[in-house]
Amino acid sequence: MSFTQEKLINTKPGLAHVNVLSRDRCDGCEDQCKLNYLYCPWRCHIYPTIGGQKISHYIDENHKSQSTCVEVIITKLFQHEKDAKLLAGKIARLCDHYKTR
Repeated sequence: MSFTQEKLINTKPGLAHVNVLSRDRCDGCEDQCKLNYLYCPWRCHIYPTIGGQKISHYIDENHKSQSTCVEVIITKLFQHEKDAKLLAGKIARLCDHYKTR
């Protein structure tokens, strides 16, 4: 089972995690979901992915829906890729399964 926010277990302000994962896999449960990005060149957008699942929206620690879509500037593609992976790590910590299994 990969990323889900059905129960919003880890979205309480008091539980907000400050550290952002900088590695390639989430350490929140036994699934060890791969943190990556999806670049859509035909639309010039980039999205974070968790376990191969494109994350276009997520619920933050204040229970607000956040969009993850970033319009890519080709000359800054490398930075956009890095930022998308870091965002995937941040979002992974808001998963219902993060450190709960």
